[in-house]
Amino acid sequence: MKIGIIGCGATGLSAGYTLSQKGHETVLYDTSESELGGIAGAVPIGRTYIDKFYRHIFTSDAEILSLIQEAGLNSEMMWIEPKNGMYIDGKLYPFTNPIDLIMFPAVGFISRIRMGLAVLSAKYVTDYKAMEGITAKEWLVKKAGKQSYDKIWSTLLHSKFDKDSDKVSGVWIWNKFKLRGSTRQNLNKESLGYLRGGFFQLYKKLAEIIKGNGGRFVFESVARISPEADGKIGIETARGYEVYDKVLFTAAADLLVQLCNFPNEYLEKVSKIKHKSNICMTLVADRQISDFYWVTIAERDSPFVLYIEHTNLVKDEAYDGKHIIYLSRYIDSSDPFFSASDEEIKRVFLSYLPKLFPGFSPKDASSWHIFRSVHSQPVVGLRYSDDVLPQETPIANLHLASMAQIYPEDRGQNYAVAKGISAAKKMIGE
Repeated sequence: MKIGIIGCGATGLSAGYTLSQKGHETVLYDTSESELGGIAGAVPIGRTYIDKFYRHIFTSDAEILSLIQEAGLNSEMMWIEPKNGMYIDGKLYPFTNPIDLIMFPAVGFISRIRMGLAVLSAKYVTDYKAMEGITAKEWLVKKAGKQSYDKIWSTLLHSKFDKDSDKVSGVWIWNKFKLRGSTRQNLNKESLGYLRGGFFQLYKKLAEIIKGNGGRFVFESVARISPEADGKIGIETARGYEVYDKVLFTAAADLLVQLCNFPNEYLEKVSKIKHKSNICMTLVADRQISDFYWVTIAERDSPFVLYIEHTNLVKDEAYDGKHIIYLSRYIDSSDPFFSASDEEIKRVFLSYLPKLFPGFSPKDASSWHIFRSVHSQPVVGLRYSDDVLPQETPIANLHLASMAQIYPEDRGQNYAVAKGISAAKKMIGE
């Protein structure tokens, strides 16, 4: 079959790889070659690349690990034990293992024990349906206690979902706890994985394999998707019009409905899907700023919710001695700050950093980048399974594989890869 794929992110490239390996004629579309990898893309630094948005994987991420092995990159995988922290009440505390939790003074001893038990017990829960009708707030209060919710989790949920934080399903937070619990080889040790040279190396390799299998890439914006009378699907760009037996769209559904005419019932379903956007600032510093990899910031006045000092997890000589830091902010795309200038975002972010690390000076950052993603985090509401769109759209042979369809798991590289592979197999009847 001749199959068109729109979107060259993790899902699109995984689908394209799967189809081309099985002998199907595969053509992938995206706006430009610089978009290869999508939000898992990269920018050069030193003699290598760094991810546009912070990345790591977990020991339980079987699908992406299998793909890395198939691509011949298994020797480049690194597994590292992180050092994490939490910033709360104007102080920074270690927050990596059970001992750190027991010693954590921001909440009472009973609340600390309940938080630990919530994480440990989450991985043994298999019936997520029972949690679809309760909010994350209700689940957290029940499992971790009201004190820890009021002190920690309410702020973190607000930082992630702002005005929609009270609508988020218990399934979403349960899955987060389950994932973190599953990464531990034992109670005290957590392992996180990183691909040397960035995960972009995987997506670049997939593109090479697709081309080697006879696949093509068209780096032009798609202007229109048109169903043909014989059931085939046409894709129009400024470069021309090409017809396919089937087409897979791998971006958000609200972008798909702008390219093709759909029945009102489908448009109504798409309109129910909400996303939070993300602003990620990458700092390249000449020195180490902290000894933490991941710091969660439980302060309402903070302009970002996460501080990730990537080079405290990944040591790579190809960085040429530079230290890489990510600052992450979730936000509505309609918020004026999302469309603020890069200089304004830089000013706001850097003005807060000395609160976390008093020794930090903006002069420590030798360069910086600002990246934005509009469809960064689906808002997983109550009974979300009712809102998940099927892969098949109302238009025959036009398929959808997007982030908002990943459920009950939350978005992530592993699930994006799994979605691409499963979508490809379904399209060809496997």
